[in-house]
Amino acid sequence: MIDLEDYKSYLLQNYNFIEMLKDSKSLIYERLEDVFLVLEFIENRVEKYKKVEEEFEVIFETGFSYLHEQMEEIKNIYNLYFKGDLYNLKKFEILINYHLYLSDLEEALKEKSLFTEKVKKEFFKIYGEIEDILSEKKDFDQEIFDRFNTIIEEIAVVGTFSTQEIFGMIKEEIDVWN
Repeated sequence: MIDLEDYKSYLLQNYNFIEMLKDSKSLIYERLEDVFLVLEFIENRVEKYKKVEEEFEVIFETGFSYLHEQMEEIKNIYNLYFKGDLYNLKKFEILINYHLYLSDLEEALKEKSLFTEKVKKEFFKIYGEIEDILSEKKDFDQEIFDRFNTIIEEIAVVGTFSTQEIFGMIKEEIDVWN
């Protein structure tokens, strides 16, 4: 049984922050939009039918947990590096999204017991570079992502889907039902 109260309470507590990201057409919000839409779809089903299939319960719990993790990480980055400055946040949002993608991929690799010492070391280096750029507000370009992607392709097993990618696929399925 899905208890929507925690979810609704969390959305209410973070309403202004979420709306700020949404209204500013932030890529950070876009990154999480499929998760929001899937959770909303399930929320509507629960409210309409009072009970939903077990797979929806699992999807909801996973999605809410993931959303909570990602939102808290975004808020931490926002407060630590940008101190409420939306303009600068948007300047670095592509890099922040990459950081969030890495965090998501790290969890997926851990779940499959593929987060080896070598992988951990490479992730640590990439996280360090991202943190350095954010803390110093350094310029960056596409080359850094190309370099990061080359490293990731060498150490991550092909076919390892991040939670975000899985929710994108679920969203596509939901679109078919509607």
